[in-house]
Amino acid sequence: MMSNQFLNTIAVIAALLAAYPLFGSSPDHASPPEDEDVDLEAFDALRDASLILVEPAKEMDPELATEQVLRFLDAGVTEWKGGDVEFAERYFAAALGIPTDVPEKEVVLAKMARLYNEAGMFPKAAAVYERLAMEFPDSRRLPEVYMEVGDIYRKMGASELAISKYYMVLNVSLNVSFDQLEKYRELSLDARIAIAETHKEREEYQESFRLYESIFRVDLKPVQRLRVHYRMCYLLYELGSFQQAVSQLKLFLEEYPESPHNPELRYLLAKSYEQLNRKPDALREVVSILQSQANVKIGDRGEADYWKQRTGNELANEFYAKGDFRSALTIYQSLARYNGSPSWRWPAIHQIGLCFERLGLPEKAKLAYKEILDPEGSDPIDESTLGQDLLALRQMAKWRLEHLSWEDDLLARLQVLKTPKR
Repeated sequence: MMSNQFLNTIAVIAALLAAYPLFGSSPDHASPPEDEDVDLEAFDALRDASLILVEPAKEMDPELATEQVLRFLDAGVTEWKGGDVEFAERYFAAALGIPTDVPEKEVVLAKMARLYNEAGMFPKAAAVYERLAMEFPDSRRLPEVYMEVGDIYRKMGASELAISKYYMVLNVSLNVSFDQLEKYRELSLDARIAIAETHKEREEYQESFRLYESIFRVDLKPVQRLRVHYRMCYLLYELGSFQQAVSQLKLFLEEYPESPHNPELRYLLAKSYEQLNRKPDALREVVSILQSQANVKIGDRGEADYWKQRTGNELANEFYAKGDFRSALTIYQSLARYNGSPSWRWPAIHQIGLCFERLGLPEKAKLAYKEILDPEGSDPIDESTLGQDLLALRQMAKWRLEHLSWEDDLLARLQVLKTPKR
């Protein structure tokens, strides 16, 4: 619970703010509000505080105004860091309410917008950035402001507004001074990439590819070139240009053998081969992916494993669905060998068993199902440690094994019945 003294102090401050908006009137001329609930002694103490307030109708000496603006800014930042956003906003408003135009107000707006943005208060951040651009149209930081507000609109889902702000980055960057040229050349490139990326997020893949292709033609740093080339490969696949995608994917993999994007792009390459009905190439690519070990230098092993498992499972399942059990079996066997953990290995072994059944090799299918129920070279399985998926898989393996044994017994009985009597 808040103390009565604290609540009374808040009431006094609120009364001051109501009587003198944005700290715009001088406390020397202030009289206490006609409110019998307000402590007059506290009011007089606050009136004589160190904050220097000014008459709203009078211009103030620029040097003094600058001092006051910065003082209010510092106080606002302090309140913000202390967790009192409402009081911080009042100090910022006081700084902006100083009735003299000084460049330091631009600093206030920039700081406010950054704080709002970092706090996830995107509508307020965008509004403050827009005000900065309107009140300081010749600001040297204008390209950065438009980039920031474009990113904010993009986060908020306002993609059209975001794209328009990114284009404004390009427009204002044309007029920067010579000493800013290199800095804003990089920012302009970021804006162009952001425009292309926003179109991709809107699933406007053709326009996004066109923009990325134009960016790819300019002089790029190696890391930028890799990023743009990666996006072009992805977009070609999404556009269904599989022949072109294969060419660009192979080129990327040759030029950047240690890129963290490679597991995903090898997945797209295998899928592109499959879409082009180049089954041997797709099969070779998947097996090659699974036989290669994750390179710890290129990123997270878990992500590489995700793409390998997805590549293998999707292609194997498609071959299986189309009746190409031998190709599916080859991939499932590679999946089973890649990782020994039950969550990875058992689903692949179960599919191996199904492939052997479809190929008319029940004895080999039995061996696969037995491997799930009683893995060779390991301790007995404690089912209490298994998740529901693995428990269900063991049940299916047990059912398939019983079914195959029943079929063998039935065939044996039928064979006896067919034996002619002597």
